[in-house]
Amino acid sequence: MLRAAFSARLLTFGGAYTVISFLQYDAVVTGGWMSNAQFLDGLALSGILPAPLIIFATFVGYLGGGAWGALALTVGIFLPAFVFTLIGHKYVERMVENKSAHAYLDGVTAGVVGLIAVTALGLCREAVVNLPTLAIFAVALLAIYRWQAKTAVVGIMLGAGLLGWLL
Repeated sequence: MLRAAFSARLLTFGGAYTVISFLQYDAVVTGGWMSNAQFLDGLALSGILPAPLIIFATFVGYLGGGAWGALALTVGIFLPAFVFTLIGHKYVERMVENKSAHAYLDGVTAGVVGLIAVTALGLCREAVVNLPTLAIFAVALLAIYRWQAKTAVVGIMLGAGLLGWLL
């Protein structure tokens, strides 16, 4: 489990959202710690909490190995970022100031956006399974676009959950 967390974090750039596809692969496909439905439910519920992907990683670890699994996955997700920041900060600062490195960083940014998009589309295929879920998805998407405040997310998530329960 710690190996899964380290590999997920070390092989990703661009923040926590890029880790989702690696977590899903390790937790659902290879590890069998949870079903895809449980993965999606946990991801959705974590969206209403502070630091959602941190809490979600801990949840995945817990399902995979209890309290020790939760601790291992949480440490494995965070430790590489802390170590990289402590050791590599001055090198990253030099790279940011280097004009020729900007093309490389632009490519990395595009790759991160692509990875997040592929992950989102894969999760969408699993979550939107009929017309009612498509309608809930569309309304939630419009609401998030319309009210871009972080506080709106809680209401949108609760409303979408209520609609899903009623339908």
